[in-house]
Amino acid sequence: MYRKIIKRSLSNMRDSYLIYILACSFAIGVFGILLSMGDNPSVHYALRWWNSLIFDVAIIMSSIFGFCAFVYMAYVGGFFVKQQRNEFLTFEKLGMQRWTIIMISFLQTTIVQAVAWIIGLTFMVIFQKFMGMLLVYLMQMHFDFVMHIGMNNIQLLIATFVWTTLTLSIINAIKTYRILKKKERRTIVKTRWWLRVPAGLFGVVLLITAEIATFYLFKNMRTISYSSKPLTEIVYILGSDIFGTYLVYFGFLPTILNIMEKIHSVSYSGINIFSFKYMKERLFQNISILWFVTELSALALALLTFCYFGYQAVHQNYNSAYPFELAANKDTVNVIRHELKKNDAKIRGSYKTDVKINLVSYYNKSSESYIRQPMTFMSYSDYKSLPKRMRKNNSKINAHQFLKIDYSSSIMYRNKSDEHNIEVKGAPMIQTAKQGNSFPYGSSMHFGPMMIVPNSYYQKMPSEVKDTFYGWDFKKGDRLKRSQLQKLDSYRDAYYMRVKFRSSLADSSIEVMKKEPNKYETAIYTQSGFLRQGSIKKHFKQGGGFYLFIVALFSVALLVALGSVLTLRILLRDDYQSSQLRTLQKIGVEESEIKGIIRRENTLTFLIPIVFALVQSFAAIAMFDFGRHISKNIILIYGGYIVLYGLFGIISFKVSWRCVKQKFKL
Repeated sequence: MYRKIIKRSLSNMRDSYLIYILACSFAIGVFGILLSMGDNPSVHYALRWWNSLIFDVAIIMSSIFGFCAFVYMAYVGGFFVKQQRNEFLTFEKLGMQRWTIIMISFLQTTIVQAVAWIIGLTFMVIFQKFMGMLLVYLMQMHFDFVMHIGMNNIQLLIATFVWTTLTLSIINAIKTYRILKKKERRTIVKTRWWLRVPAGLFGVVLLITAEIATFYLFKNMRTISYSSKPLTEIVYILGSDIFGTYLVYFGFLPTILNIMEKIHSVSYSGINIFSFKYMKERLFQNISILWFVTELSALALALLTFCYFGYQAVHQNYNSAYPFELAANKDTVNVIRHELKKNDAKIRGSYKTDVKINLVSYYNKSSESYIRQPMTFMSYSDYKSLPKRMRKNNSKINAHQFLKIDYSSSIMYRNKSDEHNIEVKGAPMIQTAKQGNSFPYGSSMHFGPMMIVPNSYYQKMPSEVKDTFYGWDFKKGDRLKRSQLQKLDSYRDAYYMRVKFRSSLADSSIEVMKKEPNKYETAIYTQSGFLRQGSIKKHFKQGGGFYLFIVALFSVALLVALGSVLTLRILLRDDYQSSQLRTLQKIGVEESEIKGIIRRENTLTFLIPIVFALVQSFAAIAMFDFGRHISKNIILIYGGYIVLYGLFGIISFKVSWRCVKQKFKL
């Protein structure tokens, strides 16, 4: 008898259970793949340079992913228990013992979880090779990815299956017990408009203050290492966004729907008043779900935005540090050219620029102190003759303006404020200089800031030291061997400068030393002899590829979770809502009209959260320094997310309409 009851319950909700099982199976498969990456011998060998870093990250990410998947299973699994509420109460009225009903709920959950795990582990075995090849492609590596699942991982997966299935079954059994104990449906208290509207207005105030706090957060982010203010702002922003969004839904959505119901041109057109009432009540009941999905959608978009800007910032920082594949100065250029000839390196482009080193003094706003130091000077014409990638992220200047290039205190924060009153030894004071962070020939080639000056200023300015920088781009790398690099390592530092500061800048001077000083002082600066991308470029691409792999997995999984939650809420109508659709059918509503009801309900359920999430995300981007103009890449990322999200909406409508037709035999 129990087997027949469970079979009938699973059959009646087969479409809903199928969506839930597929979503759970996807999560289980991804969890297993992340685990297997951690001890895969082929990955271990190919990424031996990273030691255990990537594998530790894989274990941490799999743990976080597994926890989130468990929360999803527990939350969504409760939908099915609520759906069977009347069924369980009927069983009790017919004389079935309470523990028997609880056991039926327990066994149903166990069966569903077992099926999900079987499909998920099958997915893991089948797609492990594909995911491994995707990781290899993103990391731009060349090695044979071998399918491997270690015994430790197998034991961990079995233990996870047993404990999660047992825990979820107990949770649903407890929910069933509470239903049988209370019996009566909880009375829904309708909140009056005079309470909803102020609550909604307060929610708007919270959201506005959250955006203002976001603006200050981006300004204060560079102080996060020594100040608690950014963390306080982050906590406030999260709390205001979460509670503000809920209050807006709670306050304004019911009020707007009630107003629309009063407008006959909107809610009343022949028999449509019944369909509008049905749709309104469904949205009322799903306010919490809409809020939950809105916050998860905003989280997904924020994750994608942060990952994009973070990757972009790291990429810009890397390009600023290594703009050429190989760079040198006049002391090392002959040695490097000789080594390149030995390898017959294919040079794609070569550059040469004369520079001057002079002493400067100015007040720095960031450190709030006066600074005296040597600075490298380059003429405007030489600066413009370099490849565009050298100046892409710097402020634009003309032939009569100055540009100060300095190290950024943060890869995410770029200081664009102008510098003023920079005193230069033996030359006119620089009244105003724009700011930049992208160094020609690479930041590591420079011992300090750099100044781009007009040609006439450069020619008339005296210098303490003169130097020449060289840069090369190659086809398929510089081909330098390990023995050659060991030889070049002795030329890593070209020379040293000891600055003798006096009371005035005019009396100060620079002493050039070829030998490394026995004792370093604050007034000693080192000029690099050469700079090479080499293996750093390969490791950078590997790290970036792994980063994109993890972000892509989490984004797709989050999208699947959001789509399945909304779809299941639409499919799992209770008996009262189903009777409303039957009533519409009995009073003569045509099939096309009922289909329109389902379509509008589905559209609003999917549309409201994504619109609200997009508004929040775009408002946050507008506050971001990088995002004052929305870049094409962000539009493409958000557009792709909306398209995939919309596909879930279309699938949800098709499945929902199919269920209605089968249930009412339309």
